[in-house]
Amino acid sequence: MPRASAQPDSVKSLTTLISNLARSAPADRIELREPFLAYGAAAVAPLAELAAADPDLGPAVTAWLEVLARRDEEARPAVIAALRVLVANSGDETKRHATDALGRLGVTVSAPRRRTAVAKA
Repeated sequence: MPRASAQPDSVKSLTTLISNLARSAPADRIELREPFLAYGAAAVAPLAELAAADPDLGPAVTAWLEVLARRDEEARPAVIAALRVLVANSGDETKRHATDALGRLGVTVSAPRRRTAVAKA
């Protein structure tokens, strides 16, 4: 009797998905969204790491993470944490998309405080 797997047969391994996403053309990326989201919270960290490493993937990944947070309440805290990291540590385009996604999820994003020089007396 065949053993039931934790993931559907149609879902590729997360490692394979990351590799495919990293080398996919922008028009082909959407085909990978549902296989990624099938992994739930397990997909959050690898997706966020890929978005941080490749600014071209940032907008797509932040959108996917937002969808995951809306679909999977258990993944929501991990998604919010990942989006906050992308806001703090990514290029402008990814940062903007992550900030917008957090806003749509009802999460307040505070602007980083700027240090001001204090004149010595």
